[in-house]
Amino acid sequence: MKYSISKAVDVLKQGGVVIYPTETCYGLGADATNPFAIRKVYKIKKRPFDKSISVIVSSKEMIKDYACLNPHAEELMDRYMPGPLTLIVKNKVFPDILCGDMVAFRISSHPVARKLVCSFGKPITATSANISGGPNPYDCPDLKGVDYKICVGKLKETPPSTIYDTINKKVIRQGPIII
Repeated sequence: MKYSISKAVDVLKQGGVVIYPTETCYGLGADATNPFAIRKVYKIKKRPFDKSISVIVSSKEMIKDYACLNPHAEELMDRYMPGPLTLIVKNKVFPDILCGDMVAFRISSHPVARKLVCSFGKPITATSANISGGPNPYDCPDLKGVDYKICVGKLKETPPSTIYDTINKKVIRQGPIII
């Protein structure tokens, strides 16, 4: 299963969409700062535009360029990231089509996802690579409209990440991490 991180980064830079592995399932990645690329992800997934999409970042420093971290978010990041925890924080500069005034982000513990976002140098979308509402893709999916796929074989069937709202201090979706 050959793939090229540099080819995937080139696709992202051109506004394309890639499939990539995470610690929970295969994801759809696009430049999270590019409204055109984000619209492509919504179209591929057949996802309603009123449902936000989370992002993967490489570090606390990267997310601070795009969102406002409160002390509670920083504490949870230090304790659980990288890993299957998605935190909701105040959006600073992401396009409204992605998330509105709040943004959900995580740092993936999967080495390919980490290398991809580090090499790209900007956040990428982190939504499952399936049709909206469908089962999580643990095998590399074949979705129409995707420009490049990073397939590493069947992934371990892990529940989706825990989503935690750091503003209202509540769990939105329970996953592997208990808060």
